[in-house]
Amino acid sequence: MMMTLFLFLSLAPQEGAVATSEPYATVATSSIFAEGGNAVDAAVAASFALAVTYPAAGNLGGGGFFLYRTPQGEAHFLDFRETAPAASHPDLYLDASGKVNKSASRLGWRAVGIPGSVTGMAEAHRRWGRLPWKKVLAPAIWLAEDGYVLTKKSSQSLAWAAKYFAKDPMASSVFLDTHGTSWPAGHRLKQPELAATLRLIAEKGGDAFRRGPLVDGILKASRAGGGILTAEDFRDYRPEMRPVHHFHWQGLELLTLSPPSSGGVFLEQTLTSLVHPKLSILGPMAGWTVQCIGEATALAFQDRNRWLGDPDGFDFAWTDLVAEDYLNHRRKFLSGDRFTPTSAPLNHPFLESEETTHFSVMDPQGGAVSVTTTLNGAYGAKVMAPGGFLMNNEMDDFAAAPGTANQFGLVQGKYNAVVAGRRPLSSMSPVIVVKEGRVDAVLGSPGGPTILTTVMQVLLNRYLFTMNPKAAMAFPRFHRQDLPEVLHFEPGRLNDFSRAYLKRVGQPMKRRSSLGDVNAIFWWEGEWRAFTDPRHEGLGL
Repeated sequence: MMMTLFLFLSLAPQEGAVATSEPYATVATSSIFAEGGNAVDAAVAASFALAVTYPAAGNLGGGGFFLYRTPQGEAHFLDFRETAPAASHPDLYLDASGKVNKSASRLGWRAVGIPGSVTGMAEAHRRWGRLPWKKVLAPAIWLAEDGYVLTKKSSQSLAWAAKYFAKDPMASSVFLDTHGTSWPAGHRLKQPELAATLRLIAEKGGDAFRRGPLVDGILKASRAGGGILTAEDFRDYRPEMRPVHHFHWQGLELLTLSPPSSGGVFLEQTLTSLVHPKLSILGPMAGWTVQCIGEATALAFQDRNRWLGDPDGFDFAWTDLVAEDYLNHRRKFLSGDRFTPTSAPLNHPFLESEETTHFSVMDPQGGAVSVTTTLNGAYGAKVMAPGGFLMNNEMDDFAAAPGTANQFGLVQGKYNAVVAGRRPLSSMSPVIVVKEGRVDAVLGSPGGPTILTTVMQVLLNRYLFTMNPKAAMAFPRFHRQDLPEVLHFEPGRLNDFSRAYLKRVGQPMKRRSSLGDVNAIFWWEGEWRAFTDPRHEGLGL
């Protein structure tokens, strides 16, 4: 069936544009345009297809953010982020001595938040979709039933996780052979249990994750694994409509997200601060440029980690963090002439996760969807629910103990404490760029906290340093947050002169192999074109 689909798309004229991190999912999504679907239909199809073909991050058992701009210019933000179970409390991950039990929030059923992916996609389709729900899920069902062929990279990813899958009978039955070995490249992975789950979702919609056999199976597995999920948690979960955060920069309108995403605040703080004329004069490779950008991102991370979380817990107006007077004040102290150390030292290894995934969609009418979705860590909590899908470990995105680093080295504050029913702070940052009333770019990335700096740098490359879209995405990246203070850089990002400059001002540095996985659509040479990150195996059509 999928071979027929590939052949059909190779012969059919392009309608719309889509970019995802996994080629089968991209092809499956493109088929929706041929059926007359809009950008929302295609985005929903992409989400479910990725749940089949990209198990490290695509999911039914996770959550994310959905940003949509209609062809008429209306913008909407649907938050389908996971929530903390009703039995959660601030001391949930502390041991008897008051120290954080890090594994409890990362591995196993105790790490699982209430998933929002299925109910979120159902809500997006109900509000804005055009095609019948069953037709939108059909490509994912085909992929689960007929299977897809593992690449070298996807096989290596499964091999990395094999030691975890071996501890979970359901996961091992899907991802390991009878000898406990992960499937090799070239193996066609079929997932009949997941196909049955998808057929049930096609029949029941979002209600399949509110009550019924899927929820019963999750609850039984949770209880057996020491989790705290309840039937009421699933019954009461609802996606939330949030304000879209708009701001203007470089003559553009940027559509971004409000909390619990930190993306909108971070991008407005950094981009509107980086207005020094030396940036354009010196260019992106100069040591001064790198240090100036790094100082801006470190400062923005301080605000992110101190102030942001689920807006239901705020006792202040988060918009104060992007107020004009506040941004003007910060701009005065921004420079590439120095390294500003963070006051509290932290000895924590920087851990970057690519195991979120982003996809971007445009329909022929000009509707745009930018979605970032995740299980949090690679393969989430490394436990599989009955029905053939992995569960998230999103509870680690809360501050288990304010002032203590999470798996990404982020030291967060009281506004992101573990509270029942709350949604953890997120770095996920889908963006839509509007120029002269028309969508000019749709983009986003995975990468934990590096999402923020990755998206910011692609925007700087494209619109400040005037690179073409392909160059803007391929250009080597770096990342600096407040703690740890190290500037992480990809090969080729720093030349001898810039490295010497950064060393002279006292900036700690460390080389990283890769940062981010951007999937984007840009208006380029009179049409919308899909671009995928050359660092990875995505496909744009």
